Amino acid sequence: MGILPALLLGVVQGVTEFWPISSSAHLALLIHIFGWGEPDLSFLVALHVGTWLAVVWFYRKRLWAIVVSCWREATGKERGKAEARLGWLLLLATIPGVIIGAVFAESSEMMEGMPLLMTVTLAFFGLVLWAADSWGPQVKDWNAAGWREAMAVGVGQFLALMPGVSRSGISISVARAAGIRRREAADFAFLLSVPIIGAAAAYEGLKLVLDGMPASDLWPMLVGAAAAALTGYFAIGFLLSRLKAGTFRPYAIYRLLLAAVLLIVLVIL
Repeated sequence: MGILPALLLGVVQGVTEFWPISSSAHLALLIHIFGWGEPDLSFLVALHVGTWLAVVWFYRKRLWAIVVSCWREATGKERGKAEARLGWLLLLATIPGVIIGAVFAESSEMMEGMPLLMTVTLAFFGLVLWAADSWGPQVKDWNAAGWREAMAVGVGQFLALMPGVSRSGISISVARAAGIRRREAADFAFLLSVPIIGAAAAYEGLKLVLDGMPASDLWPMLVGAAAAALTGYFAIGFLLSRLKAGTFRPYAIYRLLLAAVLLIVLVIL
């Protein structure tokens, strides 16, 4: 992986990891068009570390408030704080995501080589996002929601193992179908990525360290991670700003258009 491809893939990863449009589909399309070949696992881990840094930095104050509030509640110093409740719900949603991710990791890697499946999931879950956002009532925040909604979002991470689904997309879709307001649905999806992406990157990174990583991979990894972190940070802010008066419908329409492009480029050609 050269520096320029690493930079471009990092930019694409940073945007598409947080917008509900599937990072795997975009990376597969770029790699196929330019003939870059399958990226090394070390490079893919670096891209996810970059997006993890982006979401941690964007939500740094809120994450700290959640951690402090949960600690104070766990030690009996305070009760009933909204940030603590959100923290426990995020923890609850993380459990199925981490367990299912570990169990089905190999199956997920195998499915990356199935372009037709990616095209179908991209289109189908675009329609799911459109329907959930259009018909889901905007009546709840996470103070009113409970463990059922959090667990549903967590279990939905299983579907995100399939290429073309989008982790943020399925999280937002499930939350919106449960009546969570758009901003709160997006916030929960992004905050949930902190433990899930962090755990996955740590697991794969440990395997790379134990197996040994070529020194030649270092610069592309650093460039890709930096590009993913910078663009990811601005991608989060852009999406949240658009939700003040907008919907997720443009992202759903984009998914349908991208599915058509993928069908032509990856399957037919």
